[in-house]
Amino acid sequence: MPPPRRPASSASINIIATLTNRLNPPMYKKSPKIIACTALLFLVGYSFSSIFPSSANNNEKATMTEDMGSIPSTATDLSTEGFGFEVHGKVQGVNFRKYTQQKANSLDLLGWVRNTPIGTVVGEAVSPANSNAKAETLEEMKHWLQHIGSPMSRIDKVEFSTLTDAQLDKTREEGVFKQIRHSRRL
Repeated sequence: MPPPRRPASSASINIIATLTNRLNPPMYKKSPKIIACTALLFLVGYSFSSIFPSSANNNEKATMTEDMGSIPSTATDLSTEGFGFEVHGKVQGVNFRKYTQQKANSLDLLGWVRNTPIGTVVGEAVSPANSNAKAETLEEMKHWLQHIGSPMSRIDKVEFSTLTDAQLDKTREEGVFKQIRHSRRL
């Protein structure tokens, strides 16, 4: 004999119904099976995407997470002169850009940092052309981005990418590390 079913709470039914109504027309309101199936598909898809995040160019990105360590396939491909980064987690509204700029300035790095519409922070960090301690300085910045951040931030994942020579040159021409407040670089 199967175990007795627990009734779903009204809050969870309301959440599922709200999600279903956004995805489907209101005619499905009175069909609990369709609501349940839609919610299940939504949750399975969300769980799958959080376990296996897509990456457009696996050969250009090295993904670092606190839980899983690094994916070493491209970690050695990253430039010793600079890198691009995208930080995932609670990194907007917690002064992450400000602290990133301060850390980069303390390391004498050049580059920029900005918020994205999807809730991440992206940027570039480049060592000056005449710098002697390029690799060590960049590694310290990577460590800071992965593990420290701003005091109120929560860093879930950091993706690093290589920069082209043109990107390195453009960042060096600007000569500073700056925050971009209203993005024009999309």
